[in-house]
Amino acid sequence: MSASSALPNFVAFIAIIVWGATPAATQIAVTEIDSATVGMLRTVIAAVILLPSALLLRLPRPKDREGWIALCVSALAGFVLYTLLFTVGVKLTSTTHAALILTASPIFTGFIGFIVERKWPKWLWWLGAIIALVGEAILIGCRDSSAIRDAATLEGDLLVLASAVFSSAGFVAGGHLSSKIGTQATTAWGISLAGIVLLPVLLSSFNFSQVVITGSNSHSWLAVIYLAVFTSIIGYSAWYWALDKGGIARISPIQFTQPIVSLILAVSLLSETITIPTVIALVTIIFGVVLTRKAVAQMEQRGNDNGQTCHNI
Repeated sequence: MSASSALPNFVAFIAIIVWGATPAATQIAVTEIDSATVGMLRTVIAAVILLPSALLLRLPRPKDREGWIALCVSALAGFVLYTLLFTVGVKLTSTTHAALILTASPIFTGFIGFIVERKWPKWLWWLGAIIALVGEAILIGCRDSSAIRDAATLEGDLLVLASAVFSSAGFVAGGHLSSKIGTQATTAWGISLAGIVLLPVLLSSFNFSQVVITGSNSHSWLAVIYLAVFTSIIGYSAWYWALDKGGIARISPIQFTQPIVSLILAVSLLSETITIPTVIALVTIIFGVVLTRKAVAQMEQRGNDNGQTCHNI
């Protein structure tokens, strides 16, 4: 493998490491700062950085009604509802559960994409989706409060699951808009719009005594900065660059290492214990997602053979 071809793989791994650390960083952030405040701060801080950059670089904006609708859905679903639900959910569950629940996000992304494009997936996709959801059920249904630092609650797991659905809706909308204005512009304007929406809510609920930086909550603030700068900006930028330079087929499988990164950090940083049901759930979810990926690849190949264009979802 040449140096030029290896670079996209390296950058993709950087993005996966950044995203893999997100559940742990969120768990650290909510230890001293209100979870809803963390969710809003994450997006607002990222917007403060990206909005001036987008204006300075004159990044393209949607040019029609359909494009603006896609941008609004991407912003509200992907950067408002997802971040809020995920952050609040992490407070009520474990890092391990949150990370593995998000592993099944491609299932929701694919299903929403099929609905939008009015396509009916093949039986292999449905089989993979069912297997992945069985893995989710095993994870959510089996919890051992003595084995996890902070016991995972059903409420927390369901909130994270809901956040995965909204994140997937944001990805689908953003994917369609990216084909018109590019991924960089889509991400920048989506986060900026979400930040504008959340800013007045954040200010109205601003608790100065809680969010002022002190020695006791400095680690939580560092985690918030990580979520805003690394997860929301650097992670997306690195991943999309790697996809563009390395190709979707070669880069996409790297994302299957993300839950591994999350689990390693959950154990090493937060002293969480990996149980047998957790391992079974992880293997089941990843196997199901792999089957759905294979089904989508087959559909794309058939579409190309027929001279049609199939979107990657």
